[in-house]
Amino acid sequence: MALVGLSSLYIFLKKEVFEDIIKEVKFEREYSQKPDIWEIVDEGHHSLTRKRVRMIHDLSSQGYTFTIHSPYNITNIADLDRSRRHESLAKLKKSIESAAEVEAKALVLHPGLKAMGKDQTIAERLNEESILTLYDYAESSGIVLAFENMNPATQHFMTKPRDFEDFFERNKVRLKMVFDVGHAYIGSVVNEFISKLSDRFVTVHFHDNRGDRDEHLGIGDGSIDWRGVTSQLIRRDFRGMYIIESVVKPYESVAKIKEMLKPF
Repeated sequence: MALVGLSSLYIFLKKEVFEDIIKEVKFEREYSQKPDIWEIVDEGHHSLTRKRVRMIHDLSSQGYTFTIHSPYNITNIADLDRSRRHESLAKLKKSIESAAEVEAKALVLHPGLKAMGKDQTIAERLNEESILTLYDYAESSGIVLAFENMNPATQHFMTKPRDFEDFFERNKVRLKMVFDVGHAYIGSVVNEFISKLSDRFVTVHFHDNRGDRDEHLGIGDGSIDWRGVTSQLIRRDFRGMYIIESVVKPYESVAKIKEMLKPF
């Protein structure tokens, strides 16, 4: 059965305290707007300290379900500087450990950043090596690691379907993907991602935009054809986690996607 969930990103970006996540998770809502699962953003003032991990674990023991979005700010797994790269890997391993403690269904990972000129090939190799290192660490911790397709307007690796196909061709691992529809829409590759790689999806990120920048609008407030997207995923029998990453109208967006997935 598909799960429709909500990312805590909207709480994080409003600069609200971490404890507000706990209140939102426990707040009683009508079924149509109630998330089936929550994605906790492990970043900045919401970083998962020991105390916060215990708070999420307590909710997990009460039957709530979570995924974790690993740290992404000032984190670059393809950094040419060895000490900075190792610092990023250490931060991400800690996030994997937190995910294991709360029995998260998956951990979301951003790929690294490209380098300039002749260093590009080195950075690409480091990005790949780091992903495999984190994959092994997550597997040993019992966590499903899934890396996300990025906004093509940024300097990140892994923005096009071909990038993922080449990675999976070179590396025979069971690594999963987080398919971010908003990012793919900016690059005009939504249909291509679904047709070529949906068997790798464990989670999809849903948030709207107008095709030119990463706005994280409410579902229906941009120009993405959401009925078309959900129909394609239904035809592909994707029964994973649909995580809303809208930072405006988050609960209305949950309700809209639940309605679209009703036949599923």
